Amino acid sequence: MTMKRKIFLSSLIAMIGTVWVGSAQAVPSFARKYEKKCSACHYAFPQLNKAGRMFKEAGYQFPSDAKVTQKISDFLYWDKTPPVSVGFVARPYDKKDSGNSKVRALHEVELFFAGVIGKQWSGWAEFEAEDENDFKPELGSATVGYHPSKAFNVQLTYGPYMWADPYGFLGNHFRMTRGSVGVIDQAFGGADGGGKLRSARQMVSIYGRPTDKFFYNAGYSGVAGDNEGESPNNIHGRLAFDVTRNVMVGGFGLSGQDEISKRDFSRVGLDFSADIGDARIQGAYVSAKDDRVGGIGQDENKAWSLQAMYAFRHDKRPTWVPVVRLDSYEKANGTEDYTALTLNLTHYFTENIKGYIEYWDQLDVSAGEKADSRITVQVVAAF
Repeated sequence: MTMKRKIFLSSLIAMIGTVWVGSAQAVPSFARKYEKKCSACHYAFPQLNKAGRMFKEAGYQFPSDAKVTQKISDFLYWDKTPPVSVGFVARPYDKKDSGNSKVRALHEVELFFAGVIGKQWSGWAEFEAEDENDFKPELGSATVGYHPSKAFNVQLTYGPYMWADPYGFLGNHFRMTRGSVGVIDQAFGGADGGGKLRSARQMVSIYGRPTDKFFYNAGYSGVAGDNEGESPNNIHGRLAFDVTRNVMVGGFGLSGQDEISKRDFSRVGLDFSADIGDARIQGAYVSAKDDRVGGIGQDENKAWSLQAMYAFRHDKRPTWVPVVRLDSYEKANGTEDYTALTLNLTHYFTENIKGYIEYWDQLDVSAGEKADSRITVQVVAAF
């Protein structure tokens, strides 16, 4: 059987399976509770629109809606709409140029508990089981939020640095593709516990909007991989400004020290997001510095990512969403350069069920390495 025929048959199986699941018309718990369509808060799930950003920042509620405000103040309302959602990820076809093809009929199962737990409190917990970990359940992320005002919110989080950020490019839980955005997927010199910007860590943070156009986030955390956050001395900050309703420019930075190796590190970056009609363009740049092992000198590496997508719609909901991303990053004090291209075509059978085919290709790699590529067919369903 030729490679093209294998890809076609795998894609057909994925799409048929998705249509069958989609006939149930399942919806996530937020949409059930608030009796709204997913497109009310999502550009194309999981990416948020402005209403979705406000909903997330307010602790999963619509404070301007009197009817909803009455509902969320009643803890017992949970017995009518439990704050539970389930997600399934299937990869009927997954093939790297450097490896064998895989039939990952069920790649991951996720269980979400999320919602309001009091008039000024919210909670989120994600448990997941993946084939890569022999389907052993583990905590992916969790947070408890306190929301006394729009300008000031507190979060106690086990999750990535940018968990509070609602703009959809620096947070791995907003990704549109199989692979993570390059700027948050690099360990650079490895001084942050060997982790990445998307790695989970113990963290206390504050965030808010002093004005409608200005968003801030600041936090204090341990390094990646330390589930107890021992001797935390890492700080991070993020500022974002909505130039218009559809255009944001921002910056972020973090610095700290790995308690075990005593290596200092820092990350400084800029990012933007722009909606032009149904098109969305996002980008980010990061400059990283890490003390070397032994304390002699620093490694300095850079990374940037640029992503564009377009949401074809029917009755306001997305149907087809092509995504193109270019990631570029350095390793080994800038002496090794890598560039990767991601091409993704997603079809939304319903607002909460989608299937896609994705092609990933390393355009440039370090001298002596062989460039790799990957084709993935994936189905994501949440209800």
